[in-house]
Amino acid sequence: MKGGKTAVGEIAIFEIEQDTNKIKKEYPIPEKLAEQLNKNNLSQTFNDLTASRRKEILKYLNYIKTEDALLKNIDKLLAQLKEKKKNIRIP
Repeated sequence: MKGGKTAVGEIAIFEIEQDTNKIKKEYPIPEKLAEQLNKNNLSQTFNDLTASRRKEILKYLNYIKTEDALLKNIDKLLAQLKEKKKNIRIP
């Protein structure tokens, strides 16, 4: 009632509109991942992953809070890239 500025017994009139603007989120490559990819010559292998798989990986890595956890997950990712696994998953 408060948001519609009405009282008990009154009729509230409102409209619902759909927001058609899509927000495209970008997830940057963490510096430590970029360093390790270059050091191990795996940059191209990482770029060969599908866009959705790369986005999923980068999204996960960008939400990690501690550096230890980030490094552990980067190591897992690098091991899977070296093995040329098709279905790369972290954690």
